[in-house]
Amino acid sequence: MKVLITCVPGYGHLHPLLPLANALVDAGHDVAIATATDTRARAETAGFATFSAGIGMSETWQRLVRRYPDQAYTRLAPDEIMPWYLPHLFGEIVAPAMLEDLVPLVRTWSPDVIVHDTFEFAAPVAAAMHGVPSVSHTLGIRFEGELLDLAAAAVAPLWRQHGLAADATAGLYRHLCLDIMPAALQADAPARCRGVIRGLRPVGPPSIGGERLPTWLTSRRERSESLVYMTLGTETNTDVTMFRSVLDGLADMDVDVLVTVGADGDPSFIGSVPGNAHIERYVPQSSLLPLCSVVICHGGAGTTLGALAHGVPLLVLPQGADQYIMSERVASSGAGLRLVPPEVNANSVYRCVLDLLHGTEHRHAARRIQSEIAAMATPDETVPVIEHTGERVGALSD
Repeated sequence: MKVLITCVPGYGHLHPLLPLANALVDAGHDVAIATATDTRARAETAGFATFSAGIGMSETWQRLVRRYPDQAYTRLAPDEIMPWYLPHLFGEIVAPAMLEDLVPLVRTWSPDVIVHDTFEFAAPVAAAMHGVPSVSHTLGIRFEGELLDLAAAAVAPLWRQHGLAADATAGLYRHLCLDIMPAALQADAPARCRGVIRGLRPVGPPSIGGERLPTWLTSRRERSESLVYMTLGTETNTDVTMFRSVLDGLADMDVDVLVTVGADGDPSFIGSVPGNAHIERYVPQSSLLPLCSVVICHGGAGTTLGALAHGVPLLVLPQGADQYIMSERVASSGAGLRLVPPEVNANSVYRCVLDLLHGTEHRHAARRIQSEIAAMATPDETVPVIEHTGERVGALSD
């Protein structure tokens, strides 16, 4: 079986798909990844055949500014962020550019199944045009209700332009949806979508291209101090006040602090570093998270679910996108604490980390979610579900 995997550019969109991609390869299937240039090299380093599809994030933002010159999106309240960005950025800007490349790619490469991240709305259209099943793969929260309706309306013209009836779920629940969120953090699925949703255990990607933990980190494994890890991901990591608040707040605490600023980030922009802290560009989380006592992050699904898969409680500092929703759900579950930007300062960070380190409530809640994640189907166990979907839809198309 030939499987084409598509995603919006960005580590946070690609990395969650790699465990399933590897499982498909291990099962003997031919797998290729289509994404924009920003992310294609990363997929190649992970060992996959790749195709260029869509535009990079720099061009995406330029097109967004041209389309909405008043930049109202810079003045959104937290609860307005996803209802604006999902249809306008991913639906109106990213999807048409992606579809322009996917249509000829699907025609010539002839995949049997297309798997796509749930922010990538072009794949279902290209799949429907060629009678191929499409499988959506969540990156965190499922889109439903108003968000789903807004996304469907934004991409409806793409379906109609290619002679197709617009899909009421933007193609996300067309044949199969693989959901990596444990039930403790996920809203109930809408009735119209429940039949195609299957749980998939979130698994951190293996180290890519020989990535290893820093020497100082591996040498501290026998030390008694707790390890606090902070990341703001690769897209929302430019607010130096967030980093300074964490470093200053934890400077006198008996912990080791690791801060990553992104593979393309500049560690020097943070300024002076306390004696208990270390700044790195990128560290493979699959090796790092088992060593952590507390994780401080922006609420990106990869880091959030990766930490909870190891029973590590979280302090979530949402910066944008769906991170406010994720942070609310983490806090509601009891598995962590949440500070929105105006609340973040050295004192608040200190109090939260102290609570997470020495209290029991949040750690117990994180471990409950850890058990829930461990009970979800693995990528290997999910491969037959994708195979069956391809066979079933293929038989209907013949």
